[in-house]
Amino acid sequence: MVCAPPLPGAGSREKPMNSRILAVLASALALVAGCSDSPVVKAKAEILAADRAFNDKSVKDGPRAALAAYLVGDGKLLSESAQGAEGIKTLCDQFPDTARLTWECSFVDADPTGDMGYTWGHYTLTIPLPKYGAKPLTRTGTYVTIWRRQLSGAWKVVLDGGSPDRAR
Repeated sequence: MVCAPPLPGAGSREKPMNSRILAVLASALALVAGCSDSPVVKAKAEILAADRAFNDKSVKDGPRAALAAYLVGDGKLLSESAQGAEGIKTLCDQFPDTARLTWECSFVDADPTGDMGYTWGHYTLTIPLPKYGAKPLTRTGTYVTIWRRQLSGAWKVVLDGGSPDRAR
């Protein structure tokens, strides 16, 4: 607790505390208190970094490679009945290898223990159509990804799904 210094001449034998010293001490205390990250704050930063790395992998190597790298062995893609590698294969076989899937996180949160969390945001699926001479097919929508911290400390996807935007 920070107390105000006694007023000069108020009968106190002690010298009044300099207000600058009091301000510096209060600021230092606030700074130190704000530096201790809770498990939730730390997990949210890690999940956001994992979501961005997952997107970067999709941009660089394609959605199939990104999903294979980030989905846990029994992870679930909501659009597919199969789980894990079979679900990835079923989903990705629907698109040519030239398809590009990108996304941007709009929100991240984590449970109080910092071991699970989720991201949601907006995605863009682009499918080039060169043999038809048409411009690429582009679909957009909203996604949600559920993340779980692994024993190694890495974050992996346990559930992923998307909802396409309505046609306009």
